Amino acid sequence: MELREIEAFLVLAEELHFGRTAARLHLTQGRVSQTIRALEREIGGTLFERTSRSVRLTGLGEEFLTGARAGHEQLLSTLRACQVLARGVNGTLRVGYHPSMGLDFVTGLVRAFEARHPRCAIRLNATEIGPDLLPVFAGAQVVLTWSPGDPELLRDTGLGVGPVLAKHARALVTPADHPLARGESICVEDLAGHLLCNPTNSAPPAHRAAWTPVVTPSGRPIPQTSDDLCTLTGKTSMLVDDALILVARGIGLHCSVAGVLDRMPFPGLVAVPIRDLPPMLAVPVWQQDSAEVRAFVDLAAEYSPID
Repeated sequence: MELREIEAFLVLAEELHFGRTAARLHLTQGRVSQTIRALEREIGGTLFERTSRSVRLTGLGEEFLTGARAGHEQLLSTLRACQVLARGVNGTLRVGYHPSMGLDFVTGLVRAFEARHPRCAIRLNATEIGPDLLPVFAGAQVVLTWSPGDPELLRDTGLGVGPVLAKHARALVTPADHPLARGESICVEDLAGHLLCNPTNSAPPAHRAAWTPVVTPSGRPIPQTSDDLCTLTGKTSMLVDDALILVARGIGLHCSVAGVLDRMPFPGLVAVPIRDLPPMLAVPVWQQDSAEVRAFVDLAAEYSPID
């Protein structure tokens, strides 16, 4: 009995359709049929009843499914554990994150990693954004960061970029009594004439505009502060807290994510959804690859699948 026969059986038992099974396994329907027949010959009985309209498990097939599924899951679990040992995922992994992502998301991901890789300790720290709109690694080996729309903006900087882990709608952070806070949502066109906090004077124009638009779709300018966020705060890097304080002081409005004030409450401020900006994407980034970094990125992709 071969592993490919078990895998074909399990997929067909789930799909009960040879065409869909073949598509999932990247095989032809004929190849799937041959594989199932070979398995039935080895067992000595029929596992599926086939008609022109349907496929269903026989009693023997139901019995085989129970044991085959448990054995397959145990085999995969053992395989993953051995891969961990072979790759040497141990020691310490330093992970950075932006608080605006939500501590429940970050800690859940870290706990899942620690459960799978008990020999690797996580050191978790909040990470600031630099004047280039890239995360300040500050010793972190991998950082959970924001990409405003296309992750290629980050890849163009030379960083390693993992899969998209979460998508968050964009929002404008504004005082609760501001005119733009009156509706349930706004569009980019509504930003014309309202002063926004300039995120940076250092990032490439495309990256900067992806974070905070500088013109509306019709071409009307969206004014921004002459000083950028780092200059306004007197720091070389910043956390989202810094931007919220600037909004509360009346310096300007701030483009962020819709749930930022749920995660970081700030009395007197509201986050108004922006309907027509692409979402912020949560992605892992790194400067140097390693077994620990790769294991974390792989786990993150499983923990937070995005279609």
